[in-house]
Amino acid sequence: MIDETVLAQMNGAYICPPDAGPAWREAHEAGIDVSLIEENLKLTPEQRLERHQHALDMILELREAGKKHAAK
Repeated sequence: MIDETVLAQMNGAYICPPDAGPAWREAHEAGIDVSLIEENLKLTPEQRLERHQHALDMILELREAGKKHAAK
């Protein structure tokens, strides 16, 4: 028989790890997607910086495109 926890995992729901501390659990319960934090912590610092730079470059390009569009 499949219990609710197993069913939730099968459907992609986040399950707090058993060793999660109280702050981690509180963040999850408050609606913070801690799975994104976990995935980022699996990356090296260099990989995280590359992702950050890519996102920043995209934002700057969008901002510039918005300025050009508004000027028309």
